[in-house]
Amino acid sequence: STRVIAGIKGKFAEPTINNPNSGFLIPNVILPMTCNTKYKPGFPSDKGIAMSNKLETLLTDATDLMELCLIPGKVAWVLYLDVVCINDDGNVMDAAVLALSAALNNTWLPATKIIEETGRVVLDPDGGKKRLELNFIPISVTLSVFDDKTLPDPTEDEEDIEDGTITCCLDNENNIRALWSSAIITDDVISAALVYVKKRASVLLSVLKKVSKPS
Repeated sequence: STRVIAGIKGKFAEPTINNPNSGFLIPNVILPMTCNTKYKPGFPSDKGIAMSNKLETLLTDATDLMELCLIPGKVAWVLYLDVVCINDDGNVMDAAVLALSAALNNTWLPATKIIEETGRVVLDPDGGKKRLELNFIPISVTLSVFDDKTLPDPTEDEEDIEDGTITCCLDNENNIRALWSSAIITDDVISAALVYVKKRASVLLSVLKKVSKPS
């Protein structure tokens, strides 16, 4: 079975020129050779890079990035979202989204203060922690496509022979936030897939709520 572990690390950084009043996220999916021998040591795999880019799009929408800004145009939080795959037996994307959703939903930012003499932002050990605000909790559900049929939560062997995949990301209100497909599919196939996707997303959301710490 596929297993991943997710961790979040925060640092101070200068906001981007296009978004001076916001912090930003940097997701990184790591697929080491130890999780599956198809991956080679050295440069990041194309699969890992593609998943990282999708996660950046999805999680940037899910997070209130303005809450990460400390001094507009000067200092903001940058959150490094690392996902390390322990065992890849297929469908790493869904596992990565689930792990990062749980991590983000349990992230607390330490208090900060500005040193007047230097204008530097430092951590305030006497201040209280603040929970990271999320716009929504993302859930990902992937199905393999075989002709006009779909198979949920594919294994590695099933991924090797599939025609393509459908990955649908929903929020905690069952609204579709992203839809990626690598297969040629009909509207009927998509409609049938979405029925399953929403049921599966509800199950995964209930799992996330069990591991979420109260405010």
